[in-house]
Amino acid sequence: MRPAAIFLLIAAPVFCQSGAAPIENEFVRVVHATDQPHHRGAPHQHKQNRVMIYLDSGDMDIAFQDGKVEHQHWRPGQVAWSPAGGIHTSENVSDHPIRIVEIELRNPGNPSAAGQPPDRTHAVIDNAQVRVYKGSNPPGSGHYVAVNTRTGEAAWDHVPEGGPIVIAQIK
Repeated sequence: MRPAAIFLLIAAPVFCQSGAAPIENEFVRVVHATDQPHHRGAPHQHKQNRVMIYLDSGDMDIAFQDGKVEHQHWRPGQVAWSPAGGIHTSENVSDHPIRIVEIELRNPGNPSAAGQPPDRTHAVIDNAQVRVYKGSNPPGSGHYVAVNTRTGEAAWDHVPEGGPIVIAQIK
């Protein structure tokens, strides 16, 4: 099992923000997910790389087909790289829901634009598909998704009001 598999996460019910329109275009699909406590999801897999932005703290158990279980702990505002991967189930083992904004990347990216390999311990992700950073300044060029980590509001090519903000610039 690849070490990066730790970032595989949930297929969960969508949560709605008042006035929030879904973002789906040729570059990304943004999903607002809420994983309910002590509910194991059905076996599934993710076929696209994703950027995960956690709005709530919580603990997840990810169980893979080979029997391996990974225990994950997340904090509000934390950002993670989640590569496409194999079949697994997930369970929120916390006593409260965990809300996540998932940015599914549809473009395979530009290998020559790759920066540092993704690492869950760093706030910034920079690879062939996306550059992710915290801050309210939009990138100088190109398309991006900006997410208010307090409210979960996601916006295409503009920064929502308030904050803190995570920006995922599409390469």
